[in-house]
Amino acid sequence: MSATFKFNVPEIMGNIEAANQEALVEMGQQIIANSNYYCPHGEDSLITSAENNSDLENGIIIWDTPYASYLYHGVLMVGKNGSAWAKRGEKKKIKAPEQKLNFATDKNPNAQNMWFHKAKDIHGDQWNTIYKNAFKKAMKGGG
Repeated sequence: MSATFKFNVPEIMGNIEAANQEALVEMGQQIIANSNYYCPHGEDSLITSAENNSDLENGIIIWDTPYASYLYHGVLMVGKNGSAWAKRGEKKKIKAPEQKLNFATDKNPNAQNMWFHKAKDIHGDQWNTIYKNAFKKAMKGGG
């Protein structure tokens, strides 16, 4: 006795991709929330830049302001003229000797450099669980 099974592979792959995207969005939203907890708040444009410029369906989170990289690394960086103020697009380098930035804590007492890495150290396992649960839910048709 034999049995034959046929699978609609394109449909299955489509369902997996859709579930993956749903899970990435849910996890990404939590990553941004947890990371922004440690992000310098200034005028809040850095915070909202992650919410507005990230591509969560593809697992990409971006803090997109002219000063995001500068603050993230947390050290004084200078342009060709030796100033911390550089023209848009100008490559900056770390000033020697290295000088760490001091973050204002009046708007966010948790503000620090490397905010994503800090959040990942604390919440990384939670993010994985969020992804797994969201993926399972979406695959069952509950997404």
